[in-house]
Amino acid sequence: MSITFKLFDETGLSEKSACVWVAGWINGGSFDAFKVLDAEQFSRPSATTPPSSVPFQKLSDVSQVILSDVTNGDDRLLFVVSTAEPDALTTTNNNPIQFTQYPFANVPSIASPGPFDVFEFGLNAQLNLTAVSGFGLNLRFTVQDEPLQEYGVRSDVSRAQIAKAFEKFIRNEAKSDIRVLAFKDLLYSAPLTPGGYQPPVIDDQFFAICDPNDWLASSSGNYQGTTNDPLSTYWDETLAEFFKLGNRLSINLGSSAALRLYEGSCKMLTHPTTNAGTLGFSLSGPQGTYQYFKPESGLQSSQYVFQQSFGAGLTPAGPADDAGLLQDCIWEALCRGVAQNGVQEASETTSLNAGFSTEKWNDWTQWYKAGKICHSYSKFLHYSDVDGTDSRLSGKPSIFLRNAVYGFSMDENPIGPYDGPEVPSKTRSNISSGTVNITVGAWN
Repeated sequence: MSITFKLFDETGLSEKSACVWVAGWINGGSFDAFKVLDAEQFSRPSATTPPSSVPFQKLSDVSQVILSDVTNGDDRLLFVVSTAEPDALTTTNNNPIQFTQYPFANVPSIASPGPFDVFEFGLNAQLNLTAVSGFGLNLRFTVQDEPLQEYGVRSDVSRAQIAKAFEKFIRNEAKSDIRVLAFKDLLYSAPLTPGGYQPPVIDDQFFAICDPNDWLASSSGNYQGTTNDPLSTYWDETLAEFFKLGNRLSINLGSSAALRLYEGSCKMLTHPTTNAGTLGFSLSGPQGTYQYFKPESGLQSSQYVFQQSFGAGLTPAGPADDAGLLQDCIWEALCRGVAQNGVQEASETTSLNAGFSTEKWNDWTQWYKAGKICHSYSKFLHYSDVDGTDSRLSGKPSIFLRNAVYGFSMDENPIGPYDGPEVPSKTRSNISSGTVNITVGAWN
């Protein structure tokens, strides 16, 4: 059982300006099984000695990579465009110390020499591309002989076109709601502050389109300080409307035939970590009752939606079992601009179907509608065409194949009954053998 990854460079870059480099590893964190890419194989110094660094190779020198080892889920190919060979990544606890995620308020601890992106894989696992931590390179991959298992940026779209499309897309979306302009600075090529760190710019192109969570974390000292960035207040009105006294939810974590219901309303609760009176939903179902609290307005609200991280301050219900799944449902609905669609307000007296929140939230035809506050970075990745217009309105193909992409952490097929298209840029099933083509697309 083995997979052959064939690697292709379609950037069109001249080696006089820059070229594509690749590094890779499997079984990160394992003393016994950690290996790094060396030529076309994953290897290690010896059975008892794990690698101490992860070297880069020119992509043009690595036509294919053979994977035959059992993997543990920490397995990546890292692509970077650079004018010179990048320094090898050092390791700690049998894991590479990876490039600091963009953007950079200060000199990054592990500076990337150019735009980078990753391909995640495993043996008998799902393969995926993710833009959750920002968009660096226009990668795509295809499972050979399975034409519907193709993900990433279309082959006829260049990286330069994506930058222009992003700028146009944000301007177009702002015509329906001016608040969307808060996303425009995510196209990152200059210091965040005057005199700050200058990210490396290759061939006069942008360094990255940043994820809004990383952007805010960088500008606020990892959410420990303050920032006047407009993204810090972007979710305030939406969350105030969602967490309104008397609003009711009915969430179905099961199927249409076998419902797994959690229901309840928004009421005044006592926050367990602050002991303050706080609005929140109390939802009861098969595993018990869980509480979901309205975050404070401002930076905490944006952290709650953009970061999607379980913690005592933001999500006291925790990530385990149904508690975590319910929180995922709420995050997904907020990001897709349909959270309020699944709310029965206190003034409404109409009897609604059990699971009405899930029914509305999982209606993919209503996701990311114009004029609805949503995760506009994710909307761009899912639906923008090359002209910066919503492809559902223009009739032109989206930049990303079949609108499939990871635009935020929980950007998966929704929980509960769902009959729409695949959401993430991830294979529908585990891949245990065969050939997978991975391509770094055109630069200009």
